[in-house]
Amino acid sequence: MTDIPLNAGGDAFPNHVYDALGGGMHLLEKRIGGSILVAEKRPAGGPITLITAGVNRLPVDRGLPVELAVEVTEGQQGAGLIALQIVCDDVAGNRRTPPMGAPWRNSEPFLTGTAITAIMAGPSRWGASLDDVRSASGELIGHVRTLRMLTDAEAALVVEQDWDALVTRAGSIDALLDVTRASVIDASAQGAPPITERPVIQTKLHAQHPPRWLTLNNGMFESVTGLESPEYMDEASNHEIVALSNYLARFPWMAEFARSAREGQSAMFVDASGAFTLEN
Repeated sequence: MTDIPLNAGGDAFPNHVYDALGGGMHLLEKRIGGSILVAEKRPAGGPITLITAGVNRLPVDRGLPVELAVEVTEGQQGAGLIALQIVCDDVAGNRRTPPMGAPWRNSEPFLTGTAITAIMAGPSRWGASLDDVRSASGELIGHVRTLRMLTDAEAALVVEQDWDALVTRAGSIDALLDVTRASVIDASAQGAPPITERPVIQTKLHAQHPPRWLTLNNGMFESVTGLESPEYMDEASNHEIVALSNYLARFPWMAEFARSAREGQSAMFVDASGAFTLEN
Protein backbone atom coordinates (compact mmCIF):
# COMPACT_ATOMS: atom_id res chain seq x y z
CA MET A 1 0.00 0.00 0.00
CA THR A 2 1.10 3.55 -0.68
CA ASP A 3 0.11 6.86 0.82
CA ILE A 4 -1.75 9.15 -1.55
CA PRO A 5 -2.86 12.78 -1.07
CA LEU A 6 -6.21 12.57 -2.85
CA ASN A 7 -7.46 15.91 -1.54
CA ALA A 8 -5.93 17.97 -4.30
CA GLY A 9 -8.06 19.55 -7.01
CA GLY A 10 -10.97 20.84 -5.01
CA ASP A 11 -13.24 17.90 -5.87
CA ALA A 12 -15.82 17.31 -3.13
CA PHE A 13 -15.94 13.50 -3.30
CA PRO A 14 -12.16 12.87 -3.24
CA ASN A 15 -11.81 15.52 -0.54
CA HIS A 16 -14.44 13.78 1.53
CA VAL A 17 -12.83 10.37 1.10
CA TYR A 18 -9.48 11.79 2.14
CA ASP A 19 -10.73 13.84 5.09
CA ALA A 20 -13.28 11.44 6.55
CA LEU A 21 -12.47 9.53 9.74
CA GLY A 22 -9.55 11.74 10.69
CA GLY A 23 -7.89 12.41 7.35
CA GLY A 24 -5.24 10.57 5.38
CA MET A 25 -5.43 7.07 3.94
CA HIS A 26 -3.59 4.23 2.27
CA LEU A 27 -4.56 3.33 -1.28
CA LEU A 28 -4.90 -0.39 -1.97
CA GLU A 29 -3.15 -1.70 -5.06
CA LYS A 30 -6.25 -3.61 -6.18
CA ARG A 31 -8.82 -1.57 -8.06
CA ILE A 32 -12.47 -2.47 -8.54
CA GLY A 33 -13.57 -2.78 -12.13
CA GLY A 34 -10.16 -1.59 -13.25
CA SER A 35 -10.77 2.07 -12.38
CA ILE A 36 -12.34 2.50 -8.94
CA LEU A 37 -9.81 3.11 -6.18
CA VAL A 38 -10.18 1.67 -2.69
CA ALA A 39 -8.65 3.45 0.29
CA GLU A 40 -7.98 1.83 3.67
CA LYS A 41 -8.50 4.02 6.72
CA ARG A 42 -7.79 3.25 10.37
CA PRO A 43 -9.81 5.77 12.39
CA ALA A 44 -9.20 6.30 16.08
CA GLY A 45 -11.91 4.53 18.05
CA GLY A 46 -13.19 2.55 15.09
CA PRO A 47 -12.46 -0.49 12.91
CA ILE A 48 -10.49 -0.66 9.67
CA THR A 49 -12.66 0.94 6.99
CA LEU A 50 -12.36 0.55 3.24
CA ILE A 51 -13.80 3.41 1.15
CA THR A 52 -14.15 3.63 -2.61
CA ALA A 53 -13.08 6.61 -4.67
CA GLY A 54 -14.78 6.74 -8.04
CA VAL A 55 -18.18 5.07 -7.62
CA ASN A 56 -19.74 8.54 -7.57
CA ARG A 57 -18.82 8.88 -11.26
CA LEU A 58 -20.99 5.91 -12.26
CA PRO A 59 -24.29 7.14 -13.76
CA VAL A 60 -27.46 6.31 -11.81
CA ASP A 61 -31.07 6.85 -12.79
CA ARG A 62 -32.27 8.24 -9.46
CA GLY A 63 -30.87 9.76 -6.31
CA LEU A 64 -27.58 11.35 -5.38
CA PRO A 65 -24.26 9.69 -6.29
CA VAL A 66 -22.50 7.61 -3.66
CA GLU A 67 -19.20 6.17 -2.56
CA LEU A 68 -19.16 2.88 -0.66
CA ALA A 69 -17.52 1.90 2.62
CA VAL A 70 -17.18 -1.35 4.52
CA GLU A 71 -15.83 -2.07 7.99
CA VAL A 72 -13.54 -5.08 8.44
CA THR A 73 -11.34 -6.72 11.04
CA GLU A 74 -7.59 -7.05 10.57
CA GLY A 75 -6.78 -9.59 7.87
CA GLN A 76 -10.28 -9.54 6.34
CA GLN A 77 -9.75 -6.72 3.88
CA GLY A 78 -10.20 -9.22 1.05
CA ALA A 79 -13.74 -9.96 2.24
CA GLY A 80 -14.46 -6.24 2.27
CA LEU A 81 -13.19 -5.89 -1.29
CA ILE A 82 -15.52 -8.66 -2.44
CA ALA A 83 -18.52 -6.89 -0.89
CA LEU A 84 -17.49 -3.60 -2.49
CA GLN A 85 -17.05 -5.32 -5.86
CA ILE A 86 -20.51 -6.92 -5.73
CA VAL A 87 -22.25 -3.64 -4.96
CA CYS A 88 -20.14 -1.64 -7.44
CA ASP A 89 -21.10 -4.11 -10.16
CA ASP A 90 -24.76 -3.60 -9.28
CA VAL A 91 -24.42 0.20 -9.38
CA ALA A 92 -22.69 0.01 -12.78
CA GLY A 93 -24.94 -2.65 -14.27
CA ASN A 94 -28.31 -1.46 -13.00
CA ARG A 95 -27.66 2.29 -12.67
CA ARG A 96 -28.93 2.36 -9.10
CA THR A 97 -27.50 3.12 -5.69
CA PRO A 98 -27.91 0.49 -2.95
CA PRO A 99 -31.16 1.04 -1.02
CA MET A 100 -30.69 1.84 2.65
CA GLY A 101 -31.61 -0.91 5.08
CA ALA A 102 -32.68 -3.44 2.43
CA PRO A 103 -30.39 -6.51 2.46
CA TRP A 104 -29.37 -8.11 -0.81
CA ARG A 105 -29.67 -11.85 -0.04
CA ASN A 106 -28.09 -14.77 -1.84
CA SER A 107 -28.98 -18.44 -1.39
CA GLU A 108 -25.31 -19.38 -0.97
CA PRO A 109 -22.42 -17.71 0.90
CA PHE A 110 -20.47 -15.27 -1.28
CA LEU A 111 -17.44 -15.67 1.00
CA THR A 112 -16.02 -19.19 0.91
CA GLY A 113 -15.95 -20.92 4.28
CA THR A 114 -18.33 -18.44 5.94
CA ALA A 115 -22.07 -18.10 6.56
CA ILE A 116 -22.14 -14.62 4.97
CA THR A 117 -24.89 -14.60 2.32
CA ALA A 118 -26.19 -11.02 2.45
CA ILE A 119 -25.02 -7.43 2.03
CA MET A 120 -26.87 -4.39 3.33
CA ALA A 121 -26.17 -0.70 2.86
CA GLY A 122 -26.83 1.24 6.04
CA PRO A 123 -25.79 4.16 8.17
CA SER A 124 -22.27 4.32 9.52
CA ARG A 125 -21.36 4.54 13.18
CA TRP A 126 -20.03 8.03 12.48
CA GLY A 127 -23.22 9.69 11.28
CA ALA A 128 -23.24 12.65 8.90
CA SER A 129 -19.50 13.24 9.16
CA LEU A 130 -18.99 10.16 7.00
CA ASP A 131 -22.42 9.58 5.47
CA ASP A 132 -22.98 13.00 3.87
CA VAL A 133 -20.85 14.52 1.10
CA ARG A 134 -21.17 18.28 0.78
CA SER A 135 -19.87 20.88 -1.62
CA ALA A 136 -17.62 23.75 -0.53
CA SER A 137 -20.79 25.84 -0.08
CA GLY A 138 -22.38 23.19 2.18
CA GLU A 139 -24.83 21.74 -0.33
CA LEU A 140 -25.56 18.01 0.07
CA ILE A 141 -24.31 16.42 -3.16
CA GLY A 142 -23.97 12.74 -2.28
CA HIS A 143 -23.50 10.04 0.33
CA VAL A 144 -21.16 7.35 1.58
CA ARG A 145 -23.08 4.11 2.09
CA THR A 146 -21.57 1.66 4.58
CA LEU A 147 -22.00 -2.00 3.61
CA ARG A 148 -22.74 -4.67 6.21
CA MET A 149 -21.91 -8.33 5.53
CA LEU A 150 -24.59 -10.49 7.16
CA THR A 151 -25.73 -14.06 7.55
CA ASP A 152 -29.14 -14.90 6.13
CA ALA A 153 -30.65 -15.07 9.62
CA GLU A 154 -29.26 -11.63 10.43
CA ALA A 155 -30.59 -10.25 7.14
CA ALA A 156 -34.00 -11.76 7.88
CA LEU A 157 -34.11 -9.98 11.22
CA VAL A 158 -33.32 -6.68 9.49
CA VAL A 159 -36.15 -7.32 7.01
CA GLU A 160 -38.60 -8.23 9.79
CA GLN A 161 -37.56 -5.37 12.08
CA ASP A 162 -34.64 -3.08 11.20
CA TRP A 163 -30.89 -2.57 11.45
CA ASP A 164 -31.06 -1.21 14.99
CA ALA A 165 -32.87 -4.38 16.12
CA LEU A 166 -30.01 -6.50 14.76
CA VAL A 167 -27.38 -4.33 16.50
CA THR A 168 -29.32 -4.67 19.75
CA ARG A 169 -29.48 -8.46 19.30
CA ALA A 170 -25.73 -8.60 18.55
CA GLY A 171 -24.80 -6.35 21.47
CA SER A 172 -22.76 -3.97 19.32
CA ILE A 173 -21.88 -3.16 15.72
CA ASP A 174 -18.44 -4.65 16.32
CA ALA A 175 -20.01 -8.07 16.92
CA LEU A 176 -21.12 -8.00 13.27
CA LEU A 177 -17.68 -7.45 11.72
CA ASP A 178 -15.88 -10.81 11.75
CA VAL A 179 -17.07 -12.66 8.65
CA THR A 180 -16.12 -16.03 10.17
CA ARG A 181 -18.61 -15.54 13.03
CA ALA A 182 -21.55 -17.75 13.81
CA SER A 183 -24.80 -15.90 13.23
CA VAL A 184 -25.63 -13.67 16.18
CA ILE A 185 -29.24 -14.84 15.85
CA ASP A 186 -28.49 -18.40 16.96
CA ALA A 187 -25.83 -17.48 19.53
CA SER A 188 -28.31 -18.21 22.34
CA ALA A 189 -28.60 -21.80 21.16
CA GLN A 190 -24.91 -22.56 21.64
CA GLY A 191 -24.40 -25.23 24.26
CA ALA A 192 -27.98 -26.54 23.87
CA PRO A 193 -28.60 -30.28 23.37
CA PRO A 194 -27.95 -31.53 19.84
CA ILE A 195 -30.85 -31.57 17.39
CA THR A 196 -31.84 -34.86 15.79
CA GLU A 197 -30.99 -34.75 12.10
CA ARG A 198 -34.08 -35.09 9.93
CA PRO A 199 -35.02 -34.26 6.34
CA VAL A 200 -36.94 -31.05 5.68
CA ILE A 201 -39.35 -30.71 2.78
CA GLN A 202 -39.42 -27.02 1.86
CA THR A 203 -40.82 -25.02 -1.01
CA LYS A 204 -38.51 -23.22 -3.37
CA LEU A 205 -39.96 -19.90 -2.19
CA HIS A 206 -37.56 -20.28 0.75
CA ALA A 207 -34.84 -18.94 -1.56
CA GLN A 208 -36.47 -15.50 -1.34
CA HIS A 209 -38.64 -15.63 1.81
CA PRO A 210 -38.22 -16.91 5.37
CA PRO A 211 -40.37 -19.79 6.65
CA ARG A 212 -43.54 -19.10 8.59
CA TRP A 213 -44.77 -22.60 9.46
CA LEU A 214 -42.68 -25.66 10.35
CA THR A 215 -44.45 -28.98 10.94
CA LEU A 216 -43.16 -32.36 12.14
CA ASN A 217 -45.06 -34.98 10.18
CA ASN A 218 -44.15 -38.69 9.89
CA GLY A 219 -40.64 -38.03 11.16
CA MET A 220 -39.97 -35.30 8.59
CA PHE A 221 -40.25 -31.54 8.83
CA GLU A 222 -42.39 -29.64 6.35
CA SER A 223 -41.70 -25.91 5.92
CA VAL A 224 -43.73 -23.25 4.12
CA THR A 225 -43.40 -19.48 3.83
CA GLY A 226 -47.13 -18.77 3.86
CA LEU A 227 -46.97 -17.35 0.33
CA GLU A 228 -47.60 -20.64 -1.45
CA SER A 229 -50.93 -21.04 -3.25
CA PRO A 230 -52.76 -24.40 -3.33
CA GLU A 231 -51.77 -24.73 -6.99
CA TYR A 232 -48.13 -24.04 -6.12
CA MET A 233 -48.20 -26.68 -3.36
CA ASP A 234 -49.70 -29.25 -5.73
CA GLU A 235 -46.75 -28.99 -8.12
CA ALA A 236 -44.03 -31.44 -7.03
CA SER A 237 -41.25 -29.48 -8.76
CA ASN A 238 -41.86 -26.57 -6.37
CA HIS A 239 -40.55 -28.62 -3.43
CA GLU A 240 -37.09 -29.76 -2.39
CA ILE A 241 -35.61 -31.84 0.42
CA VAL A 242 -32.74 -30.48 2.51
CA ALA A 243 -31.01 -31.70 5.67
CA LEU A 244 -32.27 -30.12 8.88
CA SER A 245 -28.73 -28.93 9.69
CA ASN A 246 -28.57 -27.03 6.39
CA TYR A 247 -32.08 -25.64 6.93
CA LEU A 248 -31.15 -24.34 10.39
CA ALA A 249 -27.92 -22.82 9.06
CA ARG A 250 -30.15 -20.53 6.96
CA PHE A 251 -32.97 -20.13 9.48
CA PRO A 252 -31.37 -20.57 12.90
CA TRP A 253 -34.27 -18.99 14.77
CA MET A 254 -36.25 -22.20 14.01
CA ALA A 255 -33.84 -24.28 16.13
CA GLU A 256 -35.74 -24.19 19.42
CA PHE A 257 -38.87 -25.69 17.87
CA ALA A 258 -36.82 -28.16 15.79
CA ARG A 259 -35.23 -29.38 19.02
CA SER A 260 -38.46 -29.81 20.98
CA ALA A 261 -41.05 -30.64 18.29
CA ARG A 262 -43.31 -33.64 18.79
CA GLU A 263 -44.95 -35.62 16.02
CA GLY A 264 -47.90 -33.72 14.55
CA GLN A 265 -46.93 -30.32 15.98
CA SER A 266 -46.72 -27.21 13.83
CA ALA A 267 -45.08 -23.93 14.85
CA MET A 268 -45.98 -20.54 13.42
CA PHE A 269 -43.30 -17.84 13.30
CA VAL A 270 -44.08 -14.17 12.63
CA ASP A 271 -40.50 -12.87 12.64
CA ALA A 272 -36.87 -13.92 13.11
CA SER A 273 -36.85 -13.51 16.88
CA GLY A 274 -37.28 -17.26 17.49
CA ALA A 275 -40.66 -16.85 19.17
CA PHE A 276 -43.37 -19.17 17.86
CA THR A 277 -46.94 -20.29 18.45
CA LEU A 278 -47.72 -24.01 18.58
CA GLU A 279 -50.55 -25.50 16.56
CA ASN A 280 -51.45 -29.19 16.94
